[in-house]
Amino acid sequence: MNTLPLNHILHGDCKFIFALALILLPSCKPYSSTIDPYIGKQEGIDAAMEIASTSRPEISGAQEEVSNIGAEQMTLDEAVKKINKNNQPAAGYDPAMIVWFVTMDGLWLGEMSAPGSGPTPEPVPYHHYAIIIDAKTGLEIRSSLLP
Repeated sequence: MNTLPLNHILHGDCKFIFALALILLPSCKPYSSTIDPYIGKQEGIDAAMEIASTSRPEISGAQEEVSNIGAEQMTLDEAVKKINKNNQPAAGYDPAMIVWFVTMDGLWLGEMSAPGSGPTPEPVPYHHYAIIIDAKTGLEIRSSLLP
């Protein structure tokens, strides 16, 4: 039986073990508990697409395939000003909070007329949709449609 003496196994190959440790240990990454608190661009777009495809009492869901989808991460104040330079973020929201400003082109129809206004008018077509998504939760903060 060809076995190495116990002393040789325990002490003789220390150089090999030490060299192996020098190679392997630098490749170990330290544990990091920091997690990006924001949803990614695609998640922001997906949330906005869900909103754009769903009918609401005042607006239809998308009537055709949506195109020219863009998403930009910015503060709420910046996003609100992109919709209308005179607008302010709604009370209760921090103007400095991070949001996804998602824009798209398509066709949405205005579906609500004023009560008692007589016969139902033709639906108003909208072709541009801007949706502000909370970058932490993925929930809609505000949206705007333009003809």
